[in-house]
Amino acid sequence: MIQDTLCNTHNKEVLFDLVSEQKPFQFDDAKIEDFRSQDDFNYTEYVAPDNWWTHFKNWISQLWSKFISWVFGIDEVSGFWLVFFKLLPYLLVIAVLFLLGWLFMKVNPSDMLFEKQAPPQVALTEDEDIIQNENINQLIDHALVQKNYRLAIRYYYLLVLKKLSDSELIQWESQKTNTDYISELTDTTVQKQFTSITRLYNFIWYGSFEINEKAYLEAAKEFSALTHSIQD
Repeated sequence: MIQDTLCNTHNKEVLFDLVSEQKPFQFDDAKIEDFRSQDDFNYTEYVAPDNWWTHFKNWISQLWSKFISWVFGIDEVSGFWLVFFKLLPYLLVIAVLFLLGWLFMKVNPSDMLFEKQAPPQVALTEDEDIIQNENINQLIDHALVQKNYRLAIRYYYLLVLKKLSDSELIQWESQKTNTDYISELTDTTVQKQFTSITRLYNFIWYGSFEINEKAYLEAAKEFSALTHSIQD
């Protein structure tokens, strides 16, 4: 009985409709073109052309895969480690950028780009030290022994400034100019003499002119005359 049923099942006949009129399905070309113009129906995959950047990324990817295989002893990882190793390169880049930013904040950029230079030595600062702490007469004698007459004139001028300050004819300050001291002098004779030696001093010292012994002795006469006027 079961065998007959199986036979009947296998012997079912497939029927075809050969009577009714069959029409092929017609597609609307306008709708097809409309769908093609929509980005949602654009399934074209863009493949970037090979260049040095794509080759470089592929090379890095291969190295990274070999590294993972060497660490875990397997060709592929999955689960948590898959996500971790995909994010690890970006985490490393962020860490390096953070470190560079931290170092940039700690270090003065101008010190990295430019060589540090010692602050320029101001002549008046040296003058202040000489006037307050040195025996100027000894400095003059030492310069004359070395036949450095130009330096001797400088020391002689500082001696005059010291005597004017000690006599309270001027108020000596490092930031003042020689012109300021001239305007402070109320004694016309002293003012005239000081103006004359100031002109000599500027010509010899700031003009960087070398002088001989004879020229020094001529200039020293005016300096000596002024110092005697101050003492009187």
